[in-house]
Amino acid sequence: MKKMKIYYTSDVHGYLYPTDYLSDEAQGMGLMQTITDFDKDENTLVIDGGDIFQGSPFINYFQNQKRSDNGIAKVMNAGGYDVITLGNHDFNYGFDFLKENLSNLDAQVTAVNVLDKSGAQLFPAQIKTLGNGLKIGLIGAVTDYVNIWENPENIADIQITPVFPAMKAELERLKPQVDFVVGIYHGGFESDLATGERLSDTGENVGYQLLEELDFDLLLTGHQHATIEGQYVHGTYTLQPPNMARKYFEIAVNFDDTLQPSITSELKTPGINQSPDLKAALEDLQTEVNRYLDRPIVHLDTEVAAQSHLDLAQTSNAILALTAHVQRLATGADISIVSMNNNTLYLPQDVKVRDILRNYPYDNTLFLMKVTGQQLKQNLEKTAEYFALESGGIVINPKWLVPKTEHYNYDFYYGLGYTLDVSQPVGSRVRELTYQGQPVQDTDFLSVALNNYRAVGGGEYNAYKAAEVVQDTGLTIQDLMIAYLEKTGQLQVDEELDFEVVSS
Repeated sequence: MKKMKIYYTSDVHGYLYPTDYLSDEAQGMGLMQTITDFDKDENTLVIDGGDIFQGSPFINYFQNQKRSDNGIAKVMNAGGYDVITLGNHDFNYGFDFLKENLSNLDAQVTAVNVLDKSGAQLFPAQIKTLGNGLKIGLIGAVTDYVNIWENPENIADIQITPVFPAMKAELERLKPQVDFVVGIYHGGFESDLATGERLSDTGENVGYQLLEELDFDLLLTGHQHATIEGQYVHGTYTLQPPNMARKYFEIAVNFDDTLQPSITSELKTPGINQSPDLKAALEDLQTEVNRYLDRPIVHLDTEVAAQSHLDLAQTSNAILALTAHVQRLATGADISIVSMNNNTLYLPQDVKVRDILRNYPYDNTLFLMKVTGQQLKQNLEKTAEYFALESGGIVINPKWLVPKTEHYNYDFYYGLGYTLDVSQPVGSRVRELTYQGQPVQDTDFLSVALNNYRAVGGGEYNAYKAAEVVQDTGLTIQDLMIAYLEKTGQLQVDEELDFEVVSS
């Protein structure tokens, strides 16, 4: 009998240390802590599922400076990573800089749907031969929604093709050559794994189709930040860890005498301890980042209290108003559109840089667009899908929580007057849409300030895809918020939000 072991992480998002930057307490999370648990031998593979080079305040600080001495490669190399795939956010700082980051890794990269302009694969499938002689095929791919979300300049020199046909072709080519095939898919599931019920038709995630129609031995997934315990679905074993290296998988594969595999897995939580040598190697980087994050910005008369996402979605708060205000100041837009995020919004009286980054965790840039009244209504209807009605009243639509938590796709429309009636069917919930007291007609044009993710239709706000882009300012919204607070010394802004969420 032959055996192999796999350690698997995904969606680490640059979280190396045992902190989420929301609390000062050390937590069981982060890649430096995870790799201390790896017990690797010649029959072990260490794999990552993408989205490693973007996300945490730590990594964004260095990526924004285009510094590849950012600690990621040091930690992954120390952890003995063999193979990784790419995530959609790994392209956020341009493909040339991504290649520079990747060049520091000992691991090989597989992303078979990432091609050069001639159609040649840039990151082909890999075959690893273990100490016991087993040949393992590894086929990676990244959600092709990169084409929708990413700044076109960042992917101008490459092609990212649909996932399913790319992985299917590689599986058919590789399977006769190996004993076991692993799919590493930076994407999630469009259907419920237990029932097969369709959850999404966007094409962003095709994991269920891969399970249903292909015959991988093991399909490792990511992107949705879900916690999916290991299980067989349509004969393929699959799983997904949560983000930020809060958990990782240890996967055991036992082969019988005919090389038929039997797979089990354990979802594990890292501790808070690090390798002393690795900690010392990154100490200067951590000190530099903390010095930046701890820079004082402003003292407030009162803190901004935390609210539940459901309450916040029906009321807004001063942090969202500030975001709307700086967007409008920078663009002169009629309307400023601001999103919630998955973090709980809160500001202490003594505000530091880290507090702004916690409340606005994305390094999004600011766009100015011209939209019609009809497009605004279509997008507002998408926002209104956030709510559902139960016997106890208004709740968050479960589809916005499973399979992925998506508070960040709920928008506030500063400068508009509107009512969302949750008692009405999805698609018919927007009432009394006004601008400066006058009804908004379908043919009206209004200028809108919003982040780059929403501007390209991210979050299924498809009406923006047909709207006119007036300006990509290149300005980072986080920086605008910090600069405004430092200049004015106050949080309160003159920003109107006239909306109501009702159930009758």
